[in-house]
Amino acid sequence: MKDTLLTKKQKAVIETALSKQNYKKIIAELDKISTKHSGTAKMKDKRYVISEIVRYITNANHKNPEREFYKSGLNILKLNSDNAKEVGIHILWRGYKYNKAAVTKWLHKITDDSNWEVREYAAGALGGTLAANPEFYSTLKKWVKDSSENIRRGVVLAAASLRDKNDPEKISKAFGLFEPLMYDSSQYVKKNLGPFILGSYYGNNMPDVVLAFLYRMIKIKDPHVRWNVAMAFNNSFGNNYPNEAIKYLRILANDDSPVVQRAVRSSLNHLRKRNKKLEL
Repeated sequence: MKDTLLTKKQKAVIETALSKQNYKKIIAELDKISTKHSGTAKMKDKRYVISEIVRYITNANHKNPEREFYKSGLNILKLNSDNAKEVGIHILWRGYKYNKAAVTKWLHKITDDSNWEVREYAAGALGGTLAANPEFYSTLKKWVKDSSENIRRGVVLAAASLRDKNDPEKISKAFGLFEPLMYDSSQYVKKNLGPFILGSYYGNNMPDVVLAFLYRMIKIKDPHVRWNVAMAFNNSFGNNYPNEAIKYLRILANDDSPVVQRAVRSSLNHLRKRNKKLEL
């Protein structure tokens, strides 16, 4: 299947609607090409719309562009469409400085949406907000303890915007979010933390930092913490550092917790796809 479904004619309609700030018409064009898989338009088509709206507002040279992003994002989010949620939240976060409270409330709402793909776009918006507004970190620190696993998982993904091995402050902030989430029992949070953001995304970029963090966390006798440690190697990070991975898995192999044992077996099986001779 093609990665874009918008036709030249539809793009022309969108451009005309944008010049009139007719966001209802723009979202209607995306709704026409929504797929059954996610219930929304193709990623490339939504990104096209987002970039065009951002370009239009930026090039208009408004005295207060944050206000325009806020107003436009709000107008889009009020439309009854999952495409509107995904596009709208990526316009609205750019207006964070104009109305921090309102934008934060919308970010929380969309991050906790029932549609999994809407939550993916919300996570990207959280990361964008954090990257452009360092003070938003204090909000994410609070959300680490949110009652919704969707929100806590959103925090995990938002931390991706803090990955910068040349910026110790950002690294410290990222792991300040990771550490309390290591104890989270939610499968949704865990599968995005240990094997994905912590291992694959951060591990391959700053292995020494991640290995030191894992070494500290492995000493904690908590099954969820140790699950995350084991699963941090269940990816390309483990493939790139198999000797280190085995050292950690050997320690965890002595843990009686079924949760930890399953994680150890899973990561070991993954590593053995590359090296069948690996043993604990």
